[in-house]
Amino acid sequence: MANVAANEDWRASPGPPGPPGESGPVSSGAPLAVFFGAVVFASAFLIFLVQPMVGKRILPWFGGAPTVWILCLAFYQSALFLGYAYAYWLIRFVPLRVQVAVHAVLSAAALAALPVLPGEAWQPAAAADPGMRIVAMLAVNVGLPFMVLAATGPLTQAWFVAVAPGRSPYRLYAVSNLGSLIALLGYPFLLEPAVSLSTTGSFWSAAFVLTAASVLACAALAARAAGRGGVRPGSPGMEVRRPTAGEVALWILLPACAVILLMGVTNELCLDLASVPFLWVLPLCVYLVTFIVCFGTERVYHRACFVLWTALPIVLPLIISLLGNGDGIIDRVAATIHFQIGVFVWLLFGGCMVLHGELYRLRPDPRFLTTFYLCLSGGGALGGLFVGLLAPLIFTDYHELQLSLSLGALLLLAACWNDTTGWIHRGAPGWRWAVAAAPTVLLLGAWASSAVSRPAGVILQERSFFGVLRILEEGTGRHAQRQLYSGTTLHGTQFQHWKRRPSSYYGTQAAIGIALLARAPGFDTEVGVVGLGIGTLAAYARPGDHFRFYEIDRSVIRISRDDRLFTYVSSASGEVEIIEGDGRVRLAAELDHRRGPLFDILVVDAFSSDAIPVHLLTREAFEIYGRAVGDGLLAIHASSQHLDLAPVIARVAQSAGFGVLGIRNDYLPGRLTKDSVWMMLSRDNDRLRALERLAKRSAAELDPGAIEAFRIASDRIRAAPLWTDDYSDLLRVMRPMGRMGR
Repeated sequence: MANVAANEDWRASPGPPGPPGESGPVSSGAPLAVFFGAVVFASAFLIFLVQPMVGKRILPWFGGAPTVWILCLAFYQSALFLGYAYAYWLIRFVPLRVQVAVHAVLSAAALAALPVLPGEAWQPAAAADPGMRIVAMLAVNVGLPFMVLAATGPLTQAWFVAVAPGRSPYRLYAVSNLGSLIALLGYPFLLEPAVSLSTTGSFWSAAFVLTAASVLACAALAARAAGRGGVRPGSPGMEVRRPTAGEVALWILLPACAVILLMGVTNELCLDLASVPFLWVLPLCVYLVTFIVCFGTERVYHRACFVLWTALPIVLPLIISLLGNGDGIIDRVAATIHFQIGVFVWLLFGGCMVLHGELYRLRPDPRFLTTFYLCLSGGGALGGLFVGLLAPLIFTDYHELQLSLSLGALLLLAACWNDTTGWIHRGAPGWRWAVAAAPTVLLLGAWASSAVSRPAGVILQERSFFGVLRILEEGTGRHAQRQLYSGTTLHGTQFQHWKRRPSSYYGTQAAIGIALLARAPGFDTEVGVVGLGIGTLAAYARPGDHFRFYEIDRSVIRISRDDRLFTYVSSASGEVEIIEGDGRVRLAAELDHRRGPLFDILVVDAFSSDAIPVHLLTREAFEIYGRAVGDGLLAIHASSQHLDLAPVIARVAQSAGFGVLGIRNDYLPGRLTKDSVWMMLSRDNDRLRALERLAKRSAAELDPGAIEAFRIASDRIRAAPLWTDDYSDLLRVMRPMGRMGR
């Protein structure tokens, strides 16, 4: 989503179409240009600051699902289009002197919507229809302020032409993109680690009020200039070629495809690591840079160069498979999140350079630029709505990345049709078109095949708001097993020969298995579990026990209860209850209506992407857990390939008055136990010491180092960030090389 203003090649014409009515100069001095530039900079800065800020605010309310940010992007694209449409209407059809009053009314309405950070009243009580709730929340809190800011770029440039027709307004475009970049880079790396979310929200509201007043000042200057007379810029007597229907279609489809590519890459990154602001901002920043480069100069974009650039990461898996040996340095580096981020960023940059480069090459005569940019923003909105609302309904997997590459290849061929300077064009030999079209056919074939086929061993696959669920069946005989995956994250395994035995991260030699088996016989136990998976922990339920699972995804609940798929829940010896909704939200609601602890043991095992969502690991969350468990045991699943969460958990636990014991185990196939890391917390230190002895006793029966009980050193705890609902920083806890997988 680029804050694009009218940026045609100003040397081709004295200026863009001016607003109706007469205009004349007020001043042509540098102070005037500086003032207009500051207004454009501020509006662009606020546009790109509010996006990750509001996304971070509402993310915890919907289970930390990556789709939250994708829906936010779709909404922002639509709001950007509405802002451009409003600016188009105001400039084209409203007299300049009336524009001030009209924009003042809209700005006042936007001020009434502040603050943009949604209040606690918007927090959902259940998981029903989260998509529509997010759209409604954004419309009420962010819609009008965002639309007003989006309109600022084209409006101020038009007003600048009216005030100072002798000066070029196009430098304002560069200033606006500078503001956008500073906001994008500043939030995850400067503001988020140092300033609380509520403080950032207050700053944003104050800055919006000041910026809105400054925009009205620009409009007032332009209205005053209208009374002084003058000649509108442009050359109305010249014959101008009107754009063809095909060109207008490309004005819409090229930016739509770029947005689909942006969202596809964002989804891939967030699904493999975590849905956090710095992973939202990075692709958006790359997308914006391609806009700046392509629309700033014609000298950088070379079609063949960037087509090859984009092709490299597509064939990279084949190169790695040829050069690697399965466990060499090449394979280890390729498995790191840093390498994967680099590959996706490379792909996004190349693809967007091609799409935006072709879009700029198709720019029309300056007289049609308002229509051009309206189509551009409309295409972005269509791409965003497709990924945010339509794709989850028609796809059972994340196909947006492959779709954008296939569609982009087709659009590139269409853009080349009338380009007589290119290697292929309408008059080029047929063999050239065959060579150019072959990769496109391969991409389309690969995408179509993946969209309609189901991988071997997959017996069920579906896509919901919270991700893609996939059930795999593999192995034969005693080793036959069924697994549930959400994206690339394993959520449980059930062996068909040992259906009642707990396995994977919850096996008898994992920390949570050791703790649940150590319960004294004859005492009924209340166990709470945040995160259901396939309900593996229900296998530990004894007659008289009560296990209460909290799960936000209805599809997961349905799958865990289906005896034809998994039987842990239905065959449990104790009572099993499943509560729909975010575990933290539902726990807090229950504690408001009940005194005293709810559980003897509380397990936090709700994974979004590669790790537990941030909102379940904050000080406020631990205060809720403390009330729910009292002096009982709190078990937190800390396994993560890319994040070292143990010190963070220890820091937050210490602030909440818990003692902490870590227990790590290797992969133990003979015990049906997968390698995992658990952090065991309690306010009763005797309980932790007893658990440590049990872990060491289990370790003595296995190979040395197979099970390890550990304490986090005090200096590491002090160095770890203290996460709160207002502050978190995943950059500090990323592993340099992936070790612990899920």
